[in-house]
Amino acid sequence: MAVTIIQTPNLPFDQAYGANPITLEGIPVNPVTGITAADKYVLQIWRSGNLIADFRQSSNEVGKAIFDIQQTLQNFVAPSAYNIEETGYFGNEIRNSAEESTPFQLKAGYELNGGVIINSEPAQVFLDFGGTKAYYEVPYNATPYIPLLSTGGTGGCTIIDEQAQPFTDMQNFRLAGSITDGKPNWLLNSMRVYDHYVTVNDMTTISYYNGVRGTGPLLAKSIEAFEFYQYSGNTLLTQDVYLNIQSTGGGPNTTPGQGLIPVYPVSGLTLGTGPKNFQDFDSINCTHYYVSTLANDPCSEDYPSLTDDSMHYVHRFNIIGSNCLDFPEYQFSWLNSFGFRDYYSFSKRKDRRVSIKRNEFLKEAADYASGSYSVNQSQRGTTVYSQELQQEFSAFTDYLSDEDALFLEKLFISADVKVRFDDAPGSQRYKWVPVSLLSSAYEEKTYRKNKLFQYEIRFKIAHNIKSQRG
Repeated sequence: MAVTIIQTPNLPFDQAYGANPITLEGIPVNPVTGITAADKYVLQIWRSGNLIADFRQSSNEVGKAIFDIQQTLQNFVAPSAYNIEETGYFGNEIRNSAEESTPFQLKAGYELNGGVIINSEPAQVFLDFGGTKAYYEVPYNATPYIPLLSTGGTGGCTIIDEQAQPFTDMQNFRLAGSITDGKPNWLLNSMRVYDHYVTVNDMTTISYYNGVRGTGPLLAKSIEAFEFYQYSGNTLLTQDVYLNIQSTGGGPNTTPGQGLIPVYPVSGLTLGTGPKNFQDFDSINCTHYYVSTLANDPCSEDYPSLTDDSMHYVHRFNIIGSNCLDFPEYQFSWLNSFGFRDYYSFSKRKDRRVSIKRNEFLKEAADYASGSYSVNQSQRGTTVYSQELQQEFSAFTDYLSDEDALFLEKLFISADVKVRFDDAPGSQRYKWVPVSLLSSAYEEKTYRKNKLFQYEIRFKIAHNIKSQRG
């Protein structure tokens, strides 16, 4: 009897920060004595042809072995690239998920007299993103993040039966039926629209799972393109299509309509979506714009063949002007619960201070190596040998809704946060600075118990100011 794998992480993807259980059974048993004829179960994890972990475990009282490989997988996922916020503003419009995800394969067998016999080598490639999940999410439910497609019509058209959720913790959405100004005509009243409020200087990205489920047409296997609809009030200004192909930073297709199935590293895609990322943004006339994802549609008469409606929930970006009563905004980017980035801007009161820790010694006023004792009145006594200078900030939000407050909880607990300072000089205004949060606790606020409420966040620049010796 061969060792078999009877439980694995979820397909098509799972999250690395949470249980990723593997269960093995079938360790050889002596048919006469009923005692296992092997020493231990063996589980191996392989990544891109390399062995990255080898586990051994004795069988439990029911003859099986259970492993949780989450800590191994966590070593191979990371926060997004350091300049992910600049996607589209500098370079390609799309990024793959080489940093945020990891592929792996499983091999199983048993150990006998110091040797290892591997007799289960499935070809299945698993995928984990660097996100979190609750302790009870076994198996992980990936379905809400994967669009459901089917085939319909006389030409085998692509039908989007269920839109999917992007990789964001945003709670601030509404139904399209409540929108009274310009919107795409395919945006049905029952469809969900996420609302972003941004200035013309803001940078944002949105991340998506690049795959489908269901029985859609053969060539509709991934996000085929992204589309931006710009409006001035009720007037449509432009429709801009960005193809998801390798030359634009995405893939897996090299040309439109190729129909390749996405695999690592293009199983997750990040699109530059802010006014500064969107290279065709009309900063003079645009009042709002929408971002949608398109599938291949063989019924479309246009080139390339694209669906009219969106595979994922639509995002709407509302352009807000400066308020003379507000402070220059601090725009935050942080690692969200899916392992990608979310954004929010603080535009109320700001405070900055420099905390100083001095390493001092007492220097004698006279020079004892000279010809005679003399003191210069300007000569130092207490002298600074070195200093540690930290820039610390605090910032306040505007009054918040319950949805935004819940969204910002993910900022306060994030392990990777950056800030864009809108009052920085010149081109530095569009650079992202890594910070460390000083706020060590998060207290939930709601309209019901707090009425009008704000949040304050305290943080410091991750790199200290350099200082000379005294």
